[in-house]
Amino acid sequence: MKHHMPDNHTSHPNVVPLIDIIMCLIIFFMLVAKIGVDTGEDESVSIPYASLGKTIKSLENSLLVNVKEVNNAAEVSAMVDQTSGKGRVPLVLEGGGSGRRLVDVLKRLRFGKDGVPGGTGDNADNPELRLIIRGDSKITFGVLQQVLLAAAQAQVKGLNFQTSNEAKDAG
Repeated sequence: MKHHMPDNHTSHPNVVPLIDIIMCLIIFFMLVAKIGVDTGEDESVSIPYASLGKTIKSLENSLLVNVKEVNNAAEVSAMVDQTSGKGRVPLVLEGGGSGRRLVDVLKRLRFGKDGVPGGTGDNADNPELRLIIRGDSKITFGVLQQVLLAAAQAQVKGLNFQTSNEAKDAG
């Protein structure tokens, strides 16, 4: 009795290896996309040391603000419009000149597009908004006070200061 081999159907390619490769690529790009997120940290800001500081595990629903003092004037920047691709934009404190004011940005994030308490949809309140102040170790209290007043005017209740857990040598 003769044994016949089944006919080879070469018209249908095997797609199983292709599906495996595509799944690996999807997982890779999902991991890389999470790593490449820019938080808006200004590398020129020298944050102060605090031995009891805690690590902030999630930056969700928060605005990180860089604060430093240049020639006795406050210089504030933050990642406000992350979708525009502009990166960090300078913000203005009270009496600081022209441009987007920090208090207006905070009110918009806290109360929606209209900046007024109460509302639904795009104007819905965000009571869980957190402000993370990444202040330079050499700023004066007057500069920090202006940032704190802007947060108070926008009724931001969650306030954190970014610190370093590594002491810098004074030498």
